[in-house]
This record gives sequence, structure tokens and C-alpha cells, in this order.
Amino acid sequence: MSIPNFKSQHDWEDFTLLFDKQWHCKKALLDRVKDDMFPHVSWSGLSSKHLEIINDIVSNLVYEVERQFKETHQDYKTADDDIFIPYHSFKESVAAALKEALTPYNLVQKESFEETPWDSE
Repeated sequence: MSIPNFKSQHDWEDFTLLFDKQWHCKKALLDRVKDDMFPHVSWSGLSSKHLEIINDIVSNLVYEVERQFKETHQDYKTADDDIFIPYHSFKESVAAALKEALTPYNLVQKESFEETPWDSE
């Protein structure tokens, strides 16, 4: 999804208000997980891998909590909620797709290496 071409200043302000609400919620959840896992470490003291793990934990939890919440609060459910799709990070999905796409190539490449003259020496 991309940022729309806004038809008015009012639409832009509505969009940024929604963004701000979502950002403050996400930031609070990220802070909560970081503070529980690394209580005396600032954000700048964490590696990029730590940041990725914290974000993945929050994203997984938000997905699961939303699903559980909608199960117990049926008035929040939509038609799409009946389709359960396990959460995977974008990185995991891309890695799996690349592995699947490259597997035939790797097999061909491996076979061609097995037939090289230096292997028979």
C-alpha cells in the first residue's frame, strides 16, 4: 500500500492523524518489549539484529492478540478474519521464496560441479 495522492489538506491531516495514532501505539509496544528484554539498554545500544527481533516479537504479538481479541469480541470480526494465515515476517517469506526458487538451480549447479575433471583426480 502506498500513500495516496490527497485531494485536500483535510484528507492529508486525517491521514497523518491516523498515522500518528498508529505510530504512538507501535512505539509504546516496541518500548515495552525492549524494556522487558533489555531493561538497562537504550535503543542506540542495541544492534540491528536486536531491533529486528524486537520488531518481530511485537508484530507477532499484535497479530496473535488481534486474532484472539476478535474471537472473544465478535462484533469486531470481519469476513476476512475467518481466514487464518499464520504470521511470518516479510524477511522469512522472501527467504523461503528465494530458497524455493533457487533450489532447482542449486541442484543443476551441484551436478555440474560433480562432473568436473578435478573431481575425478
